[in-house]
Amino acid sequence: MRGLAPIVLVLAFAAPARAQAPASAPDPPPVPAIDATKLGVDLWRIQKGLRIAEAKEQETRDGLRVEFNVQVYGVAPPIQIWSEADLYNGHVPGTAPTHRQVIEFLTPPIYRQPGVDFFGMGIMAAMKLWEMGKKAKCEDELRAYRELLMQGVNVAAPRCAQ
Repeated sequence: MRGLAPIVLVLAFAAPARAQAPASAPDPPPVPAIDATKLGVDLWRIQKGLRIAEAKEQETRDGLRVEFNVQVYGVAPPIQIWSEADLYNGHVPGTAPTHRQVIEFLTPPIYRQPGVDFFGMGIMAAMKLWEMGKKAKCEDELRAYRELLMQGVNVAAPRCAQ
């Protein structure tokens, strides 16, 4: 029994080592050939850039200076700023509440009854007084016109009657 324990221990430690040993790796799938003309890549421009980079490298002759330039040419995807926001008929989602919304939230329903619009009533009263004054002025002009006509004076008719 004592002789069996070391053998079991050695086999137990050897099993993970065998699992880590490199087995015959399966062949990677073949990479399809890429046609550069379909990608929109300009090979002439790439070759020109490589020639310029090689010329710069030969001019400097200093191995300490490393310079990388990457230029990507392509069409950027369209940027959608407003996706679901209805800016004409409502507020923008996720923004702060309006003053009216805060007042409605903080005011109890019993105190939300509509008040009297004194400003609107004042404007309406001023308009009525102005119309009444205009009408009274027109009546005075017509009365004066009639009196002058009765006296035989040749006068033009008042403008308010026309």
